[in-house]
Amino acid sequence: MRVSVFFRNFAPVKLNKIIIFTLYTLIIACIGFATVIEKYRDTLFVSEHIYGAWWFTALWAVLTVASLAYIMQQRLYKRMAVMLLHLSFVVILVGALTTHLFAQRGTMRLWEGVTESTFVDKDNKVIHLPFALTLKEFRIINYPGTDAPLDYQSVLQHEGDEVVVSMNNIGYLEHYRFFQQSYNSDGKGVTLGVSYDPYGIGITYFGYLLLLVGIIATLLSRHTQMRSLYRKAIAVAVLLVSFSVSASADNSPLSVINSQFVVDKDIAQRMGTVNVLYNNRICPLNTVATDFTMKVAGRASWQGYSADQVFVSWMIYYMPWEEALLTNNPKKKGAEERKAIVEMFYNGQFTKIFPYRIGHDVNWYSPGGQVLPREIPVKEQFFIKQSMDYLTEAIVTGQKDRALEIIEKIKLFQHEMVGDVLPSDNKTQAELFYNKLRSIKFPVLITAQLGLRWWLSGHIPLSNGYETMLFMAWVLLVLTAVLFRKVRIILWIGPLAALCCLLVAMMAGSGSEITPLVPVLQSPLLSAHVMTVMCAYSLFIIQMILGIYTLILIKRSHHKNQPSALIHQTSKFTALSQLLLYPAVFLLTIGIFLGAVWANVSWGNYWSWDPKESWALITLMVYAVPLHKASIGRFNSPTFYHAYMVVAFLAVLITYFGVNFLLGGMHSYA
Repeated sequence: MRVSVFFRNFAPVKLNKIIIFTLYTLIIACIGFATVIEKYRDTLFVSEHIYGAWWFTALWAVLTVASLAYIMQQRLYKRMAVMLLHLSFVVILVGALTTHLFAQRGTMRLWEGVTESTFVDKDNKVIHLPFALTLKEFRIINYPGTDAPLDYQSVLQHEGDEVVVSMNNIGYLEHYRFFQQSYNSDGKGVTLGVSYDPYGIGITYFGYLLLLVGIIATLLSRHTQMRSLYRKAIAVAVLLVSFSVSASADNSPLSVINSQFVVDKDIAQRMGTVNVLYNNRICPLNTVATDFTMKVAGRASWQGYSADQVFVSWMIYYMPWEEALLTNNPKKKGAEERKAIVEMFYNGQFTKIFPYRIGHDVNWYSPGGQVLPREIPVKEQFFIKQSMDYLTEAIVTGQKDRALEIIEKIKLFQHEMVGDVLPSDNKTQAELFYNKLRSIKFPVLITAQLGLRWWLSGHIPLSNGYETMLFMAWVLLVLTAVLFRKVRIILWIGPLAALCCLLVAMMAGSGSEITPLVPVLQSPLLSAHVMTVMCAYSLFIIQMILGIYTLILIKRSHHKNQPSALIHQTSKFTALSQLLLYPAVFLLTIGIFLGAVWANVSWGNYWSWDPKESWALITLMVYAVPLHKASIGRFNSPTFYHAYMVVAFLAVLITYFGVNFLLGGMHSYA
């Protein structure tokens, strides 16, 4: 009872609102300012002088107390869903404070066969562990048939027991957690991160649980705005949607090549089914040909010739093709990049089609005169070096059947050497179909692309900028299908926003290539984290475009003096935007905290104030403001509300693009 009285008497309601708003704005400004300072100083500087400073902690503490006071003043405890939602953030902040005050973090260096019982904290202070550890073995697990690392594993020995520490698999011993950081080049030593936080993590995770319960309760509660918005704005219907876009990266004219320098279509197509090691994965040569042709010619076909024909023909008649696509077009956009790609082609980086297993390792070799390991028998060495010469001779002399026969012998060689790691025929055909989807002009089916990328890569396609933009476009089109019956404007808002995402995806460059996930991204939490955040961003895009349209409509209605039309149109659009705001903010919230759990599992720290994390938090705080329109009356004005939603989208742009290209950080890859 005394606590309740204290909070109610903390300050008059109006003054308390001013305190909360001022502190809230100040914290956002401090976080944004810190990300810029970190760019020009370093992470240690901002950690010490801003994020770890007493005054920054004090800002959060006073904001928390003021918010609790306001909750009591407004008697929000009578609305349990809203109370749980707000209380969860208080618990999370208490957990963060507990971690800040009592947790220990540092690094521990281990060498194979050497026992160690100390680690060094961030202040270079030696901390003694209550036990000793010995590195029994360090191993790198590669993707089958390649030298691309799938996982890094440190096998630790503790009193006769083994503890395996790997990426996304932390080792636990007596409340101490050990996670993989780096390893010595000789594989005989490792550096492990050490974290000791027996209290803060539990409190924080309890806050996450309260947050989830609060979100579900708020969405279902009859005492929030959601029910009225449901009735006023939309009726949900699930439809199947596909969307087509056409694009040509470059339509500038190129030189014409003589048909005598073009390989027969059947031979090129059959060669496109041969496996090759490319981007640290085994795939059909057609994938390499498609990427190569898109980068050199600007599209996945050229003058009616397929990517396979361009690539295989260039292998044989390289002089005329180089003249047609490079020499005669020196001013063509991206000339230097195209020259670099061709140089890689000549160096054999795109034609590693001959595998051979030596021990447990599989190495892939390009045709030609390179020196091969002595472990490879003379017969196999001869085939690797000479088979492409025989194929070239057969093609040049017009022996089509012999050329096809040699291609089949190359495929047979691959199966005899490493048949157990080659993709299945079904997977090869799927990748060939996927390459057609991304190369033809009309149409590109986004759903099929995502599904095929998922199957071919072995992970949900949400690991880089290209894939996330593709996924965002798909979400926008699904939202269009769900909402269009009641809100016709979504029929052009959704596809327009999706088209923008696709254009950004096309600009992602190498992100369109399927590559293996690096070990740290081998976690199901990655997909859940990115998926929820991208869904939130998709809703924010719709709200931004809807806001621009509504503001234009308001201006025109005022100009024509038609207030009745204004009220009818804007109330509908405002209700839709406000309805979308709830799931958008909640999805972003869930996504951020899923990312925190992932970071805690991978790096032993659920929040590190990385620029991407910081700006995601800023975005959440910015978009959370209009949810409180009962307390901030200006949001009842459609003009103010939509103007705010348009300006708020700048935070999304900075979070997704600004951090990647300007601020950097651990998350700058996506």
